[in-house]
Order: sequence, then structure tokens, then C-alpha cells
Amino acid sequence: MASSYQQGGTSGYRDEELESLNTSSSPSNNNNNNNNNNNSSSWKRWTMGAALVALLGYTAINSTSNNVPSADSLDLLGKKHHHKAKKSYSSTASSKGSKDVDSFNAVGKSAKTGEGVKKHAMTEAEKKELFDESSRYILHDYDSRSPVSNFLPGVAGVFGKPVWSFYVNRGQGIASFGLTSKEFPMLEFSSANKAYQQTPYIGFRTFLQGSRGGHGDKKGASSFLIEPFSPATAKVAGLDEEDSGKPTRTMYVGTNEMEIVEEDDVHGVSTSVTYFVLPEDTIASLVRRTTITNTGDDSLTFSALDGLARMEPTGGKIQWSLKNMGRTLEGWMGVYHADDTLNLPFYRMSTEAGDDASVKIEKAGHYAIAFVEGKKDGILPIVYDTEKVFGSSTSLQEPNGILISSIEDIVDMPQYGDAKTSSAFAALRKVKLAPGESITVTTFYGEADAVEKLPEIAKKISSIGYSKKKLERARELMEELTSSVETHTANKLFDGVIKQNYLDNSLRGGMPVILGELDEEARASNADEDERLKVYHIFSRIHGDLERDYNDFFIDPTFFSQGPGNYRDVAQNRRSDVIFSPRIGAFVVKQFLSFIQADGYEPLTVEAVSYWIEDKNQGARVAGRITKTPESAAILGAILGGGVFRPGQLFTL
Repeated sequence: MASSYQQGGTSGYRDEELESLNTSSSPSNNNNNNNNNNNSSSWKRWTMGAALVALLGYTAINSTSNNVPSADSLDLLGKKHHHKAKKSYSSTASSKGSKDVDSFNAVGKSAKTGEGVKKHAMTEAEKKELFDESSRYILHDYDSRSPVSNFLPGVAGVFGKPVWSFYVNRGQGIASFGLTSKEFPMLEFSSANKAYQQTPYIGFRTFLQGSRGGHGDKKGASSFLIEPFSPATAKVAGLDEEDSGKPTRTMYVGTNEMEIVEEDDVHGVSTSVTYFVLPEDTIASLVRRTTITNTGDDSLTFSALDGLARMEPTGGKIQWSLKNMGRTLEGWMGVYHADDTLNLPFYRMSTEAGDDASVKIEKAGHYAIAFVEGKKDGILPIVYDTEKVFGSSTSLQEPNGILISSIEDIVDMPQYGDAKTSSAFAALRKVKLAPGESITVTTFYGEADAVEKLPEIAKKISSIGYSKKKLERARELMEELTSSVETHTANKLFDGVIKQNYLDNSLRGGMPVILGELDEEARASNADEDERLKVYHIFSRIHGDLERDYNDFFIDPTFFSQGPGNYRDVAQNRRSDVIFSPRIGAFVVKQFLSFIQADGYEPLTVEAVSYWIEDKNQGARVAGRITKTPESAAILGAILGGGVFRPGQLFTL
């Protein structure tokens, strides 16, 4: 078996990281940079050096620690808060779903009934906190600060299928996500400047329609309609006194997760949302866990819509079409269902919209499956008709549909999902929480090959404890991948920087693993000594993000995920591989020497590794040994002997 790297162009190399620390520059200024320009050192100052790691072994990768704290054990919602507002933004509106509702997003009456109760305010010590007990970075009042963008690592483990996702400190965070590349979004990819504007409206949203002190039709009940994390109730920097009645919002940035928390003292509601990429599973999903807590003194009864305001369907490469002919593209869009309920919607286009002579029927689709955490058979209906939620508000700014109807009525109404962009809101109906009680809605956003697979997926992911265990595993995974540089000094911040720097740079160059350990002799050898051993770099990718929007990243949603990388990035981030993984021997040196071309230039990009088996008979023998039936052996043998393949592709059979 041999391996081959496909290489990119030979000239016009653009330094993707040439952003001087002292002077400003733009990508356009770098287009003519030659990769022989070794005199520029600005890129060196952006990293503490490339540090790569060999994984601890597949057994270690799949192991589960019982010592990792669960999500429920973390005090993420803060201390008990008092809820009497210092200032009331009063005005009322009428709603079919609830009488005498406070105007949407207005700051109304306090949820506390006692006199003389002071509203909770962060102490100076709390404001200065940089990290929580889980070493997550804390960004207080995140949506009133200067805009910033970030991303989840897009790592699902060796035996997992990654999802790419980007987030900003606006709205509910997630600005775009999808599979493989920006060509296959579930939430459309937008550059940073647009993401800061659009995320609060087209991204994830939560609407709570409720009452305090009993049901809305009881005398003395106080009704409201609010949207946690809405820009309308965001604090304004410098207006502390005027903002005293507005919710307190905090963002927690973890290595492999992101959480936002809103404490609404006026309505006595705390809302927490956690995002992470599903690790080590046969499906690829972005997981969202929304926890609503009654922090008031009396009972809280509410209904809720929680989810995505715009959900893109499958339909081939659609990024260009979304940007340039989005209205036309909607003609192919539709929402289908796995059964006769609203629980399992399937978002896909009827055919791919490419301008080709042949027509390709689209069978795969995106799904949004939601359920109440800890409740058996708790699958929730999905509201996918955007007009039922927002009505005539085409900007998606106001939920006009909820203003004139109850959430219960919306769920019972006919919905239409053809020839338009749809939503994906999980509907929670008539939940009653005593003071201090919480309810968690978990939603999985992903892709399935066929609509018939949704019931099986729903059964697995909604099993009690599944999502909680996966969140713990997502945290463990990052600890395992960065364990080779675990550092203990008097400065914990320095220790954390080492691990994060190591992870970020490893994702550009990939983390080496050894394939082909067939016997004790192979396990005791290195790649130079035993030609059966193959070095394979997992998790590599071009480092595209919301601000480096010119980079076309590619993250293969398969086991052993690997994507192409910029030559300079891969070279600098693999140069220390042998320190952390001695068994790879001279692999990296030989690899990059082989890239030098006759004219002395190197390629612009380094493609993902592909393998082939030169002897087809040998491929057939291997297929026969590892399969159980002659039919399976014939299929696998044809793949192994039919040309190039990647390890992850073998697990899709």
C-alpha cells in the first residue's frame, strides 16, 4: 500500500497569516507574495511554534472517564438572584394567547413579590473573573462589547463525524454551521461583518410566552412574552443606571463548547444555552441544550419556541446560490416528514439546482430533532413555517405570529414548508415550574442520508442521559488531545495558553496517528523501520473562519476526518511532530522534500492523504478476512482494488 499527496498550484502563493502585529494589512495586499519570501517573520510571531501530538491510541480516544463533572454539577447559572427591578419600562399589549401581556421584550413587573428586595448586581470581584471553575473564559455582558468571532474546533474524535460552526458575541452566538465546507450549510455562512448584524435575527432564537402566579386565566396572574438574548434588551456600555432593569448576559467560552446565560430579574427567568459538536458517533450533529429556570418567588407557567430562525436544506453546493440567487433557489426547497407528526421534519431540495444536463434527485436532508431532557418519549414538535412565528415581519425582528396567537395555536395550525426558507423551532407547551425548578430542551441539528433514518436517530439521541454523556465526552476529548503538552506552573493562565496554542496549531497541520499495527513487530517499530506502518494526520484543515472568509476550509464529515491545508501552515505545524510522536520517524521530512518542484517552488496547498492498493488480489484477500459474507467481501474488495480511498470512507459502507 502506498500513499499519495495531491498538490496545488506552484506560484502566486498567498501568506494566509501575513497580518503584521504593528501595521495593518489585508488579504489583497498579500496576493503577490512569493512563498520563497522567507525574510518575513510576521507569521512567526503569531505562534509559539508548531507542536503536534500523536494520539494516545484508539483505546484511549474511546475511553470515558468517570471523574469528569457533569453539566448538572456545574454552577453555571450563578447565585440565587433577587428580582425587583429598579426601573420599569412599562407598556402593555394584548395577545390571543395570553391576556394583558407586557409588551414584547419590555422590562415589566418584578417577579419578586416581597417589598424591599434588592435586585442582584454583579460584584466587582465577579466582573473581574476571567475563568469559571471549568476553565472556560467568561465574557460578561458579551453582547454589549466590541464584536468578536470564534469557532468550535470541529473535532468529533477519530471515530466521530465533525460539524463546522462559527459563533459571535451577538444574539445567541452561533452565526453559521454545517458539514464539510461553507458550500453545505445548515445555517448560511456569512462573513464576520454580516454575521455581527444578522446572527440575532436569522440564528438561534427563544420565545417565552408565560404567566406568573398561576395560569394566565386566573385572577392576579402576570402574563408576558419575552425573547431571551434579544438585541432589544441588550445593555448599552456606559449606561449602567439606565440599564439596571435589563437582563444580565454572560458567555462562557470552553475549548470544545460555548455557553450563554441570561438572568432576567424582572420576569424571574434564567435561560442557559450550551452548544457542542457531537463526539464519537455515526451521525454528525451540532447539539444545543437550552435550560430554562424559574428564579422567581412564585410558580411559572409558560410555552416556548426554541430553535433556528432559518434552516437551510440539503441540495448540493448551495453557498454561491444563497448569495446570488437565493429567491430562485427557494423554488427547490421543501420540508418533508418521517411520520405523520411534526416531530421529525426533513429539510431538503427536490433536486440539486446545478446548471447541468443531468438531474440529480436529492435524497439526503437536514434534520432538527428536539426533546425534553430526562423525559421518556419526550420528542417535541417542530415549527418550521417561518410565517407562523414571524408573520409579516420579513426582517425576522418581531415574532408577530406569536403576538397574535398562542404557541399552542401555532403548533395546531397547518404549516407550509415548500418553496421558501424554513425555520426549525422546538415547541414546548404549557410547562409549569415551581420556584427553583428547571427544564432542559435538547436539539440535534444534523444530516441523514434518507428520511427513513430519522426515527432510529431520534430514538438514540433522546435516550435518557445520552446528550449529557456526550457533552462530558466532548470535554474529555480536548483534554486527551492536548495531554502531551499539559503544563503545571504557578500561572494557570500560562498553562491554558500552552494547551490552546497546541490545539489550534495542531488543527492546521493535523495530529499524526500510526495505521497498520498488525502485530507485535509492527507495534514495536517506527514508520522508517516497518513499511507496513502508515502515518496519517487526522483533524487537519485550512483555517477558514468568519474573518478569514477568503479561505475555503474543508472538514471531511467521516471517521478519521482530514482535510487539505495551506502548505505553509502544514509545514510549520508538522515540524515538531517527531518530538511528540517519535514513531513517525522521518515521515514529515521525506514528505515535504518530495513537494519541492523542478522550478524550486512549493505548492499552495497540501491535499488530504489518499491510499491505494497496488495488488488488487491483495485487496480482495484483505476484504475476505475482515468481512462476514461473500457479498460484503465483494463490495469492499472492489473499493480497495478500484482506486484511491481514504480510511474514513471505508466506514461509510
